[in-house]
Amino acid sequence: MRDGTLALLRFVFRPLGYLAFVVALGALSLAAKMLGDDHELGFFSGRVAQTIWRYPEVTRRGVQVAWLVWLVLFVLAVSPLSATHWDEVVLAAVALAVLWRRLVGGNRVAR
Repeated sequence: MRDGTLALLRFVFRPLGYLAFVVALGALSLAAKMLGDDHELGFFSGRVAQTIWRYPEVTRRGVQVAWLVWLVLFVLAVSPLSATHWDEVVLAAVALAVLWRRLVGGNRVAR
């Protein structure tokens, strides 16, 4: 492949890779919460997720791309192209849940 074609492919697929990374990290965190520390997979996935989330330089671009995708989907949901208002409600609820956890839940210090 020529350099121009390769650069175009990177431009197109890099955001998808960032998004896949954030989704996978979210799945790890969700598995840890759902299974709990008593289950081997819950314990392991929780430790892996905590380790990765500790490094913002690794997760920052993925989170930015995820918010950008959310914004595009929300604009499409609000536009006249949308036949129902439930997609707006779901996207707003996702954003509120993330912001609530970030602002109110926060990281609690273990005693």
